[in-house]
Amino acid sequence: MTQSLVILCLIQDSVLVDLAKQFNIHYVADLQERAQFFQSPHAGIEVVLTNGTRGITAAEINQLPDLKIVGAFGAGYENIDVKTLLARDIDATHGPGTNSKAVADHAMALMLGSARRLLPMNEVVQNRGWATANYQWPCVYGKRLGILGLGRIGMEIAQRATGFDMQIGYHNRSIRDDVAHLYHDTVLSLAAWSDYLICASPGNQSTHHMIDAEVFEKLGADGIVVNIGRGSIIDTKALVHALETGTIAGAGLDVLEGEPEIPDAVIGLKNLIITPHVAGRAPEATTAKYDLFLKNVDLCLTGQPVATPIPDD
Repeated sequence: MTQSLVILCLIQDSVLVDLAKQFNIHYVADLQERAQFFQSPHAGIEVVLTNGTRGITAAEINQLPDLKIVGAFGAGYENIDVKTLLARDIDATHGPGTNSKAVADHAMALMLGSARRLLPMNEVVQNRGWATANYQWPCVYGKRLGILGLGRIGMEIAQRATGFDMQIGYHNRSIRDDVAHLYHDTVLSLAAWSDYLICASPGNQSTHHMIDAEVFEKLGADGIVVNIGRGSIIDTKALVHALETGTIAGAGLDVLEGEPEIPDAVIGLKNLIITPHVAGRAPEATTAKYDLFLKNVDLCLTGQPVATPIPDD
């Protein structure tokens, strides 16, 4: 018997085609269609595919009486009601590490693009101002890189940064005993030490607005901040003020507080690069996420422990 699958997040057409070969699919990534879909219960649906941004609520879970597993397509799971799933003995899984390399590549691109002013320089050239571009921008090589959140992605970033001979510091909830990088027990200490600061921590109550006006003051006028974690980590109002006043030199964001809505205040800032939450999108990452999702579904439906359960804390 073919299982029924509800998809709550946007996914690539190729993945959708492959999933349709194995499941009866309800694709409700559109938010209005999703709200309408969950107005009534749906028996027989055993599998849900979502992601950390789209999540799944307790009310939605309760409309799926036969649900056996929810899989997050990627590492994030902040908007999945794990407590409700566990209370109903439903497996909750995610994809840690599946897109770490892609996100780390993107973080380095944002850092380099911001430090070397690639977008403003491209604009100068496109406006035929080649001869006027008499600028000097600082090197990344040999500088101090602070990483907020030295998990899987943070470690991938650190590995890439060693190729630039950067000194690496980090802030976690606790010190790691498996790395030689310099640990800072506060984010303020890390920011004061850093030339460049990359945020790679998850979005939760403990990290909400962790990067604020005081952090920007510590980072300083030559500092660059990059965020590939979650938009809620950075206080957007404080960031805009820091960029407008020259408190910091620039920023590169792949995530934005309140996304996909874009606040008017960030539009037109010459020292800001924003990409639309695409750091983890790469063919290699998609394949890894897809394979792990199917593995977890197969394990669940055959009565075995899933490979990558969402932590119950």
